[in-house]
Amino acid sequence: MAKLVDVLQRDSCFQPGSTLCAGCMESIAFQNIGKLTDNGRKTIFALGTFCGEVSTLQYPNPVAWGRGEETPDDWTKSFGIMHHVFESAPSVAEGIADTAQQLFEIGALSQQVQVCSLSGDGGALSIGLRTLLHTIARGTSLTIFVLINEIFANTGFQYSPTTSLGSETSTTPVSELLPGNMTPPIDYLGLAVTAGAQRVVQASPAHPKFFNRMVEQGLSGSGTTIIFVPSPCITGWKYPDGETVHLAQLACETGFFPCYAKERGRPGELKFVELDATKRPPIEAFLGLQRRFQHLVRFNKATGTYDIRPGQEESVARIRDWIQHRLEQLQRLA
Repeated sequence: MAKLVDVLQRDSCFQPGSTLCAGCMESIAFQNIGKLTDNGRKTIFALGTFCGEVSTLQYPNPVAWGRGEETPDDWTKSFGIMHHVFESAPSVAEGIADTAQQLFEIGALSQQVQVCSLSGDGGALSIGLRTLLHTIARGTSLTIFVLINEIFANTGFQYSPTTSLGSETSTTPVSELLPGNMTPPIDYLGLAVTAGAQRVVQASPAHPKFFNRMVEQGLSGSGTTIIFVPSPCITGWKYPDGETVHLAQLACETGFFPCYAKERGRPGELKFVELDATKRPPIEAFLGLQRRFQHLVRFNKATGTYDIRPGQEESVARIRDWIQHRLEQLQRLA
């Protein structure tokens, strides 16, 4: 695996020009992925519709994907992008990979290419879940990235299958009767493992060495790799734009978004999070930074910490129980 300092010096095919929010985790992830794919092989991306696509590839506005105004002379640094509808990223990537492999086998391509798909959690785990599962089942060699921001951020911040318990969204508003979303999020990690993916990963650029290692393994390995990237959303989660990396680290350390890796047939690993709840940062520290949870916790000026609002103890306890149950499930899968 390449050293982090060497990866940082590579060219990235993700360039300035996007309309993503300043400090958006999707932008950080794209920048890293763009460098990691600069590894001596031609790359082809399949981008489904999600906020990371419409904010970076909206012609005639600036297009953020590219390595300059001219096609690079070095074929391995060139890349292609195919945009398509919400739910089709894995299937389109699969078709690209199969076609490229056939062209390589008959000698029409001198080198094999690496194929990646990019989509949001709404497109991958709601409208496009069957597409994702079919692609995993067929085992095509490609790397699937799913950006998890827990909402349909492209269309109005509505509830999605990954929305956290207690979270306020535009379609799960907080009221006197309901404390936000009452439905536990889908177990997408367990689902992908059970479906038979070669590698199932949850990794955040906030932990760059782990993130880079997981992406490199996916790009260099055979079979289908699916990498879920927790992506705090400044507008949807309602937090200050300078807190993205800190929030992403807390998301892992509190168990909200644990870093996880499982290769089929081998032991998996949980990273940067303790199974013992008493050794993890208090969940209030994560909730309190986001206004989507302000109905559950409040800032205590005297202590400088976040406390549970009176009457919301049961809701926060339910979140804690859900986190512990999921971590124990992931440990058993590992």
